[in-house]
Amino acid sequence: MIHIQKSHTRQGSIIIVTLILLLVMTTMGVGLYYSTKHTIKQVSISGNRSEALYSSESCIVKAAQWLEIEAEKGTPPCQNSGSSVCKTISAKMNDSNWALSSETTAQKARAGNNKSTCEVFLLGTSSSSAGSGTGFDVGESGYGGGSSTSTKYLYRINSKTSGANNVDNIIEVIASMIF
Repeated sequence: MIHIQKSHTRQGSIIIVTLILLLVMTTMGVGLYYSTKHTIKQVSISGNRSEALYSSESCIVKAAQWLEIEAEKGTPPCQNSGSSVCKTISAKMNDSNWALSSETTAQKARAGNNKSTCEVFLLGTSSSSAGSGTGFDVGESGYGGGSSTSTKYLYRINSKTSGANNVDNIIEVIASMIF
């Protein structure tokens, strides 16, 4: 009886190749996990920045509406405030004025985390005769018995929002009114 003896020189090499492949796959999985975690954090911060911007803009809109309402009373707002703040307004994006019907409760809660404060300042006034070309007499005329002088009031509205993840947003708007 003849026995054929097989060479066992490759015995155990499958385990080594398998362990190397397992190590490579594990390293790729851990790298993918950290990459995904970092991407999710960046998306969250980007969303917080957008919400802070919208919250600041809503505060600016409220301040502009306040200026219009005060002007409709017949006198310019903040006449005697000098360089100090003449009005402070707070706004939140989860106010009923800004709520959307399609928003989820989580979206409303996130928007409510942004706290905006607007300050209205009177920068100064400028008087001019009609027709002098200062830019705020467009459409006006001294003909027909109308007033030939006007006063322009310049206002600065500052809006600051503090949001989630230490995201802050500051907007400054210059508004003018002619009386």
